[in-house]
Amino acid sequence: MQLNFLGKLVGSLAGMATGKWFLALLGRALGHQFDRGYTRHLRRRLPSTFVSVAFSAMGHLAKADGRVTESEIRIARVAMRSLDLDVKATQAAMRACNTGKQPGFNLEAQLRELRDESNELVDMGKTLVAFLLPVLLLKQDVSGAERRVLWQVAQTFSLSRVDVAQMEARARLGRHFQSPQEPTNRDTAVLALETLGVRADASNADIKKAYRRLMNRYHPDKLAAGASADEIESAGRKTREVREAYELLRARRGFK
Repeated sequence: MQLNFLGKLVGSLAGMATGKWFLALLGRALGHQFDRGYTRHLRRRLPSTFVSVAFSAMGHLAKADGRVTESEIRIARVAMRSLDLDVKATQAAMRACNTGKQPGFNLEAQLRELRDESNELVDMGKTLVAFLLPVLLLKQDVSGAERRVLWQVAQTFSLSRVDVAQMEARARLGRHFQSPQEPTNRDTAVLALETLGVRADASNADIKKAYRRLMNRYHPDKLAAGASADEIESAGRKTREVREAYELLRARRGFK
Protein backbone atom coordinates (compact mmCIF):
# COMPACT_ATOMS: atom_id res chain seq x y z
CA MET A 1 0.00 0.00 0.00
CA GLN A 2 1.38 3.40 -0.98
CA LEU A 3 1.27 5.80 1.95
CA ASN A 4 3.88 8.31 0.82
CA PHE A 5 1.68 10.42 -1.46
CA LEU A 6 2.02 13.43 0.83
CA GLY A 7 5.71 13.73 -0.02
CA LYS A 8 4.87 15.79 -3.11
CA LEU A 9 3.02 18.27 -0.93
CA VAL A 10 5.77 19.04 1.56
CA GLY A 11 7.51 21.70 -0.49
CA SER A 12 4.20 23.16 -1.56
CA LEU A 13 2.82 23.37 1.95
CA ALA A 14 6.06 24.98 3.04
CA GLY A 15 5.23 27.86 0.73
CA MET A 16 2.87 29.08 3.41
CA ALA A 17 5.94 30.78 4.85
CA THR A 18 5.43 33.48 2.22
CA GLY A 19 1.66 33.27 1.90
CA LYS A 20 1.90 34.53 -1.70
CA TRP A 21 2.89 31.89 -4.23
CA PHE A 22 1.66 28.92 -2.23
CA LEU A 23 -1.70 28.29 -3.89
CA ALA A 24 -0.28 28.26 -7.39
CA LEU A 25 2.53 25.95 -6.34
CA LEU A 26 0.19 23.64 -4.49
CA GLY A 27 -2.11 23.47 -7.48
CA ARG A 28 0.79 22.53 -9.72
CA ALA A 29 2.00 19.88 -7.29
CA LEU A 30 -1.45 18.39 -6.92
CA GLY A 31 -2.06 18.43 -10.65
CA HIS A 32 1.28 16.79 -11.32
CA GLN A 33 0.71 14.08 -8.73
CA PHE A 34 -2.98 13.23 -8.90
CA ASP A 35 -6.43 14.52 -9.72
CA ARG A 36 -9.19 14.90 -7.16
CA GLY A 37 -10.47 11.39 -7.76
CA TYR A 38 -7.05 9.90 -7.04
CA THR A 39 -6.79 12.00 -3.91
CA ARG A 40 -10.01 10.45 -2.62
CA HIS A 41 -8.77 6.99 -3.60
CA LEU A 42 -5.54 7.35 -1.65
CA ARG A 43 -7.29 8.87 1.35
CA ARG A 44 -9.65 5.88 1.50
CA ARG A 45 -6.63 3.59 1.69
CA LEU A 46 -5.22 5.39 4.73
CA PRO A 47 -6.08 4.09 8.20
CA SER A 48 -9.40 5.51 9.36
CA THR A 49 -7.68 7.34 12.23
CA PHE A 50 -5.11 9.08 10.02
CA VAL A 51 -6.92 12.40 9.59
CA SER A 52 -7.75 12.87 13.27
CA VAL A 53 -4.29 11.83 14.45
CA ALA A 54 -2.46 13.83 11.78
CA PHE A 55 -4.31 17.07 12.51
CA SER A 56 -4.15 16.71 16.27
CA ALA A 57 -0.41 16.11 15.91
CA MET A 58 -0.16 19.18 13.68
CA GLY A 59 -1.97 21.28 16.28
CA HIS A 60 0.29 19.90 19.02
CA LEU A 61 3.41 20.66 16.98
CA ALA A 62 2.26 24.19 16.17
CA LYS A 63 1.63 24.86 19.86
CA ALA A 64 4.90 23.27 21.05
CA ASP A 65 6.82 26.56 21.01
CA GLY A 66 4.09 28.29 23.02
CA ARG A 67 2.08 30.04 20.33
CA VAL A 68 0.26 29.22 17.10
CA THR A 69 0.92 31.63 14.22
CA GLU A 70 -1.39 32.62 11.38
CA SER A 71 0.90 30.82 8.92
CA GLU A 72 0.56 27.59 10.90
CA ILE A 73 -3.21 27.96 10.87
CA ARG A 74 -3.17 28.49 7.10
CA ILE A 75 -1.04 25.37 6.65
CA ALA A 76 -3.64 23.31 8.50
CA ARG A 77 -6.47 24.75 6.41
CA VAL A 78 -4.72 24.11 3.11
CA ALA A 79 -3.75 20.61 4.22
CA MET A 80 -7.45 19.95 4.80
CA ARG A 81 -8.21 21.11 1.27
CA SER A 82 -5.36 19.07 -0.18
CA LEU A 83 -6.87 15.92 1.33
CA ASP A 84 -10.19 16.81 -0.30
CA LEU A 85 -12.09 16.64 2.98
CA ASP A 86 -15.81 17.26 2.89
CA VAL A 87 -17.48 19.74 5.25
CA LYS A 88 -18.02 17.22 8.05
CA ALA A 89 -14.49 15.82 7.82
CA THR A 90 -13.03 19.35 7.70
CA GLN A 91 -14.87 20.28 10.87
CA ALA A 92 -13.56 17.10 12.53
CA ALA A 93 -10.02 17.94 11.40
CA MET A 94 -10.35 21.44 12.87
CA ARG A 95 -11.53 19.98 16.16
CA ALA A 96 -8.57 17.60 16.12
CA CYS A 97 -6.19 20.52 15.59
CA ASN A 98 -7.69 22.39 18.52
CA THR A 99 -7.53 19.29 20.70
CA GLY A 100 -3.82 18.91 19.94
CA LYS A 101 -3.18 22.46 21.15
CA GLN A 102 -4.65 21.86 24.59
CA PRO A 103 -2.46 21.45 27.70
CA GLY A 104 -2.13 17.82 28.70
CA PHE A 105 -2.84 16.49 25.21
CA ASN A 106 -1.67 12.87 25.03
CA LEU A 107 0.10 12.64 21.68
CA GLU A 108 1.55 9.22 22.45
CA ALA A 109 -1.90 7.67 22.86
CA GLN A 110 -3.01 9.11 19.51
CA LEU A 111 0.10 7.86 17.75
CA ARG A 112 -0.28 4.37 19.21
CA GLU A 113 -3.85 4.24 17.94
CA LEU A 114 -2.71 5.04 14.42
CA ARG A 115 0.25 2.67 14.70
CA ASP A 116 -2.01 -0.20 15.75
CA GLU A 117 -4.16 0.37 12.66
CA SER A 118 -1.20 0.57 10.25
CA ASN A 119 0.21 -2.38 8.34
CA GLU A 120 3.42 -0.66 7.20
CA LEU A 121 4.89 1.30 10.09
CA VAL A 122 7.80 2.95 8.30
CA ASP A 123 5.66 4.12 5.38
CA MET A 124 3.03 5.40 7.77
CA GLY A 125 5.67 7.19 9.82
CA LYS A 126 7.18 8.87 6.76
CA THR A 127 3.73 9.95 5.62
CA LEU A 128 2.95 11.50 8.99
CA VAL A 129 6.35 13.20 9.25
CA ALA A 130 5.91 14.59 5.71
CA PHE A 131 2.50 15.89 6.74
CA LEU A 132 3.98 17.70 9.78
CA LEU A 133 7.20 19.02 8.25
CA PRO A 134 5.67 22.19 6.72
CA VAL A 135 5.09 23.52 10.24
CA LEU A 136 8.85 23.35 10.86
CA LEU A 137 9.74 24.68 7.41
CA LEU A 138 8.21 28.00 8.36
CA LYS A 139 11.07 28.66 10.76
CA GLN A 140 14.78 29.25 10.59
CA ASP A 141 15.33 28.08 14.16
CA VAL A 142 13.26 25.14 15.41
CA SER A 143 12.78 24.84 19.16
CA GLY A 144 13.74 21.79 21.16
CA ALA A 145 10.10 21.24 22.06
CA GLU A 146 9.15 21.08 18.37
CA ARG A 147 11.99 18.67 17.65
CA ARG A 148 10.83 16.40 20.45
CA VAL A 149 7.33 16.22 18.96
CA LEU A 150 8.69 15.17 15.56
CA TRP A 151 11.07 12.64 17.12
CA GLN A 152 8.23 11.19 19.16
CA VAL A 153 6.32 10.58 15.93
CA ALA A 154 9.40 9.03 14.33
CA GLN A 155 10.12 6.74 17.26
CA THR A 156 6.54 5.48 17.42
CA PHE A 157 6.74 4.39 13.78
CA SER A 158 10.27 2.95 13.90
CA LEU A 159 11.96 5.86 12.11
CA SER A 160 15.37 7.08 13.23
CA ARG A 161 16.38 10.68 13.78
CA VAL A 162 18.58 10.33 10.71
CA ASP A 163 15.49 9.42 8.65
CA VAL A 164 13.75 12.56 9.89
CA ALA A 165 16.83 14.73 9.33
CA GLN A 166 17.11 13.51 5.73
CA MET A 167 13.44 14.21 5.03
CA GLU A 168 13.68 17.68 6.54
CA ALA A 169 16.91 18.55 4.73
CA ARG A 170 15.48 17.53 1.36
CA ALA A 171 12.26 19.43 2.01
CA ARG A 172 14.10 22.58 3.12
CA LEU A 173 16.42 22.50 0.14
CA GLY A 174 13.46 21.91 -2.16
CA ARG A 175 11.91 25.19 -1.03
CA HIS A 176 14.76 27.08 -2.63
CA PHE A 177 15.02 25.01 -5.79
CA GLN A 178 11.44 24.41 -6.88
CA SER A 179 10.97 23.37 -10.51
CA PRO A 180 8.00 22.05 -12.51
CA GLN A 181 9.37 18.55 -11.92
CA GLU A 182 10.39 17.31 -8.51
CA PRO A 183 14.22 17.21 -8.24
CA THR A 184 15.85 13.80 -7.93
CA ASN A 185 18.10 12.90 -5.02
CA ARG A 186 21.10 13.47 -7.27
CA ASP A 187 19.82 16.87 -8.37
CA THR A 188 19.32 18.08 -4.81
CA ALA A 189 22.80 16.89 -3.84
CA VAL A 190 24.33 18.73 -6.80
CA LEU A 191 22.42 21.89 -5.90
CA ALA A 192 23.58 21.59 -2.30
CA LEU A 193 27.21 21.28 -3.41
CA GLU A 194 26.83 24.28 -5.70
CA THR A 195 25.27 26.30 -2.88
CA LEU A 196 28.32 25.62 -0.71
CA GLY A 197 30.70 26.15 -3.62
CA VAL A 198 32.40 22.76 -3.35
CA ARG A 199 33.08 19.95 -5.80
CA ALA A 200 31.36 16.58 -5.80
CA ASP A 201 34.56 14.94 -4.59
CA ALA A 202 34.96 17.36 -1.68
CA SER A 203 35.75 15.72 1.64
CA ASN A 204 33.48 16.06 4.65
CA ALA A 205 36.08 18.38 6.16
CA ASP A 206 35.96 20.58 3.04
CA ILE A 207 32.16 20.75 3.26
CA LYS A 208 32.32 21.77 6.91
CA LYS A 209 34.95 24.42 6.13
CA ALA A 210 32.86 25.85 3.26
CA TYR A 211 29.78 25.91 5.47
CA ARG A 212 31.54 27.80 8.26
CA ARG A 213 33.06 30.26 5.80
CA LEU A 214 29.73 31.04 4.13
CA MET A 215 27.84 31.31 7.40
CA ASN A 216 30.46 33.76 8.62
CA ARG A 217 30.16 35.76 5.40
CA TYR A 218 26.37 35.91 5.06
CA HIS A 219 25.01 35.82 8.60
CA PRO A 220 22.87 38.94 9.21
CA ASP A 221 24.81 39.62 12.41
CA LYS A 222 27.89 40.22 10.26
CA LEU A 223 26.31 43.07 8.31
CA ALA A 224 27.64 46.54 8.83
CA ALA A 225 25.66 48.90 11.00
CA GLY A 226 22.98 50.71 9.04
CA ALA A 227 22.28 47.83 6.62
CA SER A 228 18.97 48.18 4.82
CA ALA A 229 15.99 45.91 5.42
CA ASP A 230 16.50 44.37 1.96
CA GLU A 231 20.13 43.59 2.74
CA ILE A 232 19.18 41.98 6.04
CA GLU A 233 16.46 39.91 4.37
CA SER A 234 18.84 38.82 1.59
CA ALA A 235 21.50 37.83 4.10
CA GLY A 236 18.97 35.84 6.12
CA ARG A 237 17.75 34.04 3.01
CA LYS A 238 21.29 33.18 1.93
CA THR A 239 22.12 31.95 5.43
CA ARG A 240 19.12 29.61 5.37
CA GLU A 241 20.08 28.27 1.95
CA VAL A 242 23.61 27.57 3.11
CA ARG A 243 22.43 25.88 6.31
CA GLU A 244 19.88 23.74 4.49
CA ALA A 245 22.38 22.67 1.83
CA TYR A 246 24.83 21.70 4.55
CA GLU A 247 22.20 19.74 6.49
CA LEU A 248 21.20 17.83 3.37
CA LEU A 249 24.81 16.85 2.62
CA ARG A 250 25.46 16.00 6.25
CA ALA A 251 22.42 13.74 6.36
CA ARG A 252 23.30 12.19 2.98
CA ARG A 253 26.91 11.46 3.94
CA GLY A 254 26.19 10.63 7.55
CA PHE A 255 28.79 12.86 9.22
CA LYS A 256 28.31 15.00 12.31
